[in-house]
Amino acid sequence: MLGEFKRVLKPNGRLVLVNMTKGERFYQQFWELVYRVNPKLLGGCRGVLLAPTVQAAGFAGVYRETISQFGFPSEVITATVG
Repeated sequence: MLGEFKRVLKPNGRLVLVNMTKGERFYQQFWELVYRVNPKLLGGCRGVLLAPTVQAAGFAGVYRETISQFGFPSEVITATVG
């Protein structure tokens, strides 16, 4: 899927992704426990670290910022087509 984003973006085009991520703080580990007990409570989704995958897909200038809302960890990733 990242390859398709790269294909359709113009040169120097920007990619912005927001997704669930693995918690960096101890209280954010709660969501990993919720997933282990009942994945359906999180829509079957588990937090991932996406920045390395974006870099491996050939995007440049990958920047990652984490955001926590009510202890729920998310990441915002921006990158450009190299």
